[in-house]
Amino acid sequence: MGRYGNSRSRTVMHSLGQLARRGASHVWESFRKGDMVLLLLCLILTAFGCLMIASARNAVGFTRYVIVQCAAAGLGVLMFAVVSSIDVELMSEHRNKLVIFNILLLLMLIPFGTDNNTGNRSWLDIPLIPVDIQPAEICKITLIVILASVMNSHQNKPSAPGSVFHAAFHMVILLGLNMALSRDLGVSLIFVFVFVGMALSGGVSLLWFLLAIGALVVSFPIWWNLLDGYQQNRILILFDESIDPLGIKERFHSLRAIKSLTGGGMTGQGLFQGTRTQTEGALFAQHTDFIFAAIGEELGLVG
Repeated sequence: MGRYGNSRSRTVMHSLGQLARRGASHVWESFRKGDMVLLLLCLILTAFGCLMIASARNAVGFTRYVIVQCAAAGLGVLMFAVVSSIDVELMSEHRNKLVIFNILLLLMLIPFGTDNNTGNRSWLDIPLIPVDIQPAEICKITLIVILASVMNSHQNKPSAPGSVFHAAFHMVILLGLNMALSRDLGVSLIFVFVFVGMALSGGVSLLWFLLAIGALVVSFPIWWNLLDGYQQNRILILFDESIDPLGIKERFHSLRAIKSLTGGGMTGQGLFQGTRTQTEGALFAQHTDFIFAAIGEELGLVG
C-alpha cells in the first residue's frame, strides 16, 4: 500500500507539473502575440499614475488607493494575456454575445447602482467585491470591438444607410441605457465620440457627419429642454461670464482646478508639496477626476 501510495502521489505531482508547464507556456505564447511595446508603455504610465495618486492622497492616506491601483494593473496584465490569446475573428463572430453582455452589465445598475455622492448612479456596489465598478468603462471597450465587427461586415459599402444605421444602432443602445439608468451625461457622450472616431476611421462619408450636425442644430430646442438646469449652465458658462461669477455653483470645481494648474507654474511646487493638492477639500477628487490639476500644481507645465 505504501509503494502504491507513493507511486500514485508521484503520478499526481507529475500531472500537475505538466499542467503547470502547459499553462506557463500558453501564457508566454499569449504575451508573445501581444504588443509588448504597448504593454510596457501602459505599465510605465501606470507606475507614474500610482506615484501621483500617492501624492494626491498624501494628506489623508494613500495606501489603499495605491494597492487597489496596483491590483488593477496586475489584473490588466492578465487580461492583456487573455485577450492576446483570443483570435479577433472569433470575437467578431460572437458580436451578438458582446451586445448582450453590455446590456446585462448596464442593467445591473438597477439593483446595485450607487452614485458615490456624485449625483450620477454610474457605479456598481456589489456585495463581497471590495471596489465599485463603473460598467460604462467596460462597455466602451466592448463597443469598439462591436463597431469594428459591424464595419468589417459592411466594408464594401461603409457609407450605405444600412451600414451607418447598423453601427449607430449599437451606439444608441448603450447611450440610451446608460443615460436612463445612471443619468451620467458625460460618460454617455463618450459612446458618441467612440462611434464618431470609428466611423471616421472606417471610411464613412463626411456627408453623414454634416447631416448629423444639421440634425442636432434643428433639434436643438428639443434636446436642450431635456437637460437639467445645471447641465445647461455647464455649457453656458463657456460663453456667459455672468453665470456663477463667484464660483460657488457650476464654476466651483473648474475654478479650483485652474488655480491649482496656474499655481504650479513651469516646474511645479514639488511632489507631495502642492498647496491645494495637499489640503483636504481644497481640490475636489484630486486623485481621480482632477488628477490633471494635481499633476500641474506639483510638477508644473513640464510635468
